[in-house]
Amino acid sequence: MKFIMDFKADWHDTLIEIMSNDWGMETKGLTTDIPVHYFNAAQRRISSRPRTLLISDTFHCPAEHQAGWELIQQKVKDGLDLIPHLSKLIEKTKKTDLMLNDWGVYHLHLGTRIENGFVERAGPLLFARITDEYFYAIDVYDHSSWTNGGIVETVHRNWPESVARWVMHGVKGSTLTDEERAALRKVHTNTFFLTKDETTYGPIGGGTVASGHNLFSVIQMDVEHDRLECLERRLVEITDEIMPALKKAGYTDATEVIAKLVLTDEFYAALFPDYRLLVNFYPRGV
Repeated sequence: MKFIMDFKADWHDTLIEIMSNDWGMETKGLTTDIPVHYFNAAQRRISSRPRTLLISDTFHCPAEHQAGWELIQQKVKDGLDLIPHLSKLIEKTKKTDLMLNDWGVYHLHLGTRIENGFVERAGPLLFARITDEYFYAIDVYDHSSWTNGGIVETVHRNWPESVARWVMHGVKGSTLTDEERAALRKVHTNTFFLTKDETTYGPIGGGTVASGHNLFSVIQMDVEHDRLECLERRLVEITDEIMPALKKAGYTDATEVIAKLVLTDEFYAALFPDYRLLVNFYPRGV
């Protein structure tokens, strides 16, 4: 008996379904590097979970946008959805965020009224680093501040332990102007950041590949593709173990059996559609 399977294609279909059905993204023209687009989109989103709010020593919100800032603060503490405060381009599958890739910094709009799923665009933007546990409020900036070196200086001064893993030891970066950094980002070139106290950071956001996508997106795709190839081999190895279940489900002597990858919360599973049989065969997270 031979299994007819393509776990990579099955996984890609699952990612397309998440992007389309769960995230409301247009995926019709997406045919290549689907995992890269998925991980890129996932990175740009903010999960809904309670976070500890930390505010920088130089933070200042203009009075006319105080209501929007207070709304975001409450949402951060309560773990409510922050997606409406992000760029509307988050719905565009192939869009990237160069500041996020470079410095790991999100920008959020300070509006309070929802219009078509997003808060109204209210001018200045809140810049913040966001992890699973913390919301680091850096400051409020205008729309020309994407490469403002003060952003990283503020993070370094206030929360150096949060970015310590990106400190480059034994090398020293060079000082770049905001304009030079913008030009390099435009052509997807990664750079070091040299602070005023001469600490050198690599790309805190993970870095960018030639396509403009985050480096982690490509790495995650490669890791998962390798895993899926191993899982296909594993399924073949345990053929004798699952044969009783297949026979009980109606298998007799077919020379080929179709197997589809299914992701459950805890397991990688194989679905045999011709026999309506689902077999958990490898734990996830291993």
